[in-house]
Amino acid sequence: MFKRPKGVSDTGPMPSPGSSGAQTAGVDPKQTPPDINPEDRERDTNNTARSITPSYQARKPTVRTLQSTASSSTSPMSTAANLHVGQGLKLEGKIQSCDSLVIEGDVQATIESGTLTISETGDVRGEATVDVAEINGKFDGTLTVKKCLTINSSGRVTGTVHYGELKVEQGGQVSGEIRAEGAETASDKPRLASSSGKDESKKSDDGFPGSASSSSRSASMI
Repeated sequence: MFKRPKGVSDTGPMPSPGSSGAQTAGVDPKQTPPDINPEDRERDTNNTARSITPSYQARKPTVRTLQSTASSSTSPMSTAANLHVGQGLKLEGKIQSCDSLVIEGDVQATIESGTLTISETGDVRGEATVDVAEINGKFDGTLTVKKCLTINSSGRVTGTVHYGELKVEQGGQVSGEIRAEGAETASDKPRLASSSGKDESKKSDDGFPGSASSSSRSASMI
C-alpha cells in the first residue's frame, strides 16, 4: 500500500511553520486592526464633521449694523428734556437744561429750566431761574421768572421774587422781596410835583391816592 510521505499534501508539500508561506496563510483577512489612539480617533471625527459641513453654513454672510448719522444729529433737537420728581422723592443738587420740570416731591437745589411746575405736594427750596413758573405748592428762596409767574390758590411763595408778569389766584400767597423785572422800586421813583405844587408821589402805583407807606407796599407787590 502506498504511503504519502510525511509533510506532503495533495497540492504539494506543506510549508513549514517558520516559512513565509505559513505566515501568509496564518493571517486572517477579517482580523480587526489594533486599537487607534483616542485622540487620533477624535481628530479624525472632527475632520470628518468639518468635511461634511454644508456650504451654505460655511459661507454664512457677516451681518453689519449701520447707524444713520442724520438721525443721530437731529435726535437731540427733536427730543425734549423733561424731568419729573415724583411725590415722596427727595432731590438735592443742581438741575440744568430742562425744557420742563415738574416737582411733586421735596427738592433743595439750584434750578435752571424752561418751565417750572410745582404741584400741591411739591416743596422747593433754593434758587430757580426759569422762563415760566406755575406754583401750586411751596417755594422758599430766590425765584426769577423771565416771563409769567402764576401762583394758584394753594401756592405759597416766600423769599426774593423777580418776574416779568405776575398772576395770583385768590388764596395764593407771596411774601418777601417782590419786584417786576425792569420796573423801578418805590425808592427809585422820583418825586414828581404837579403844577399846583402838590406831591404826586403819594399816589399808589395803581393810580389811587394813598399814604406814602401804602405806596411803598404797593410797589413791592408789583
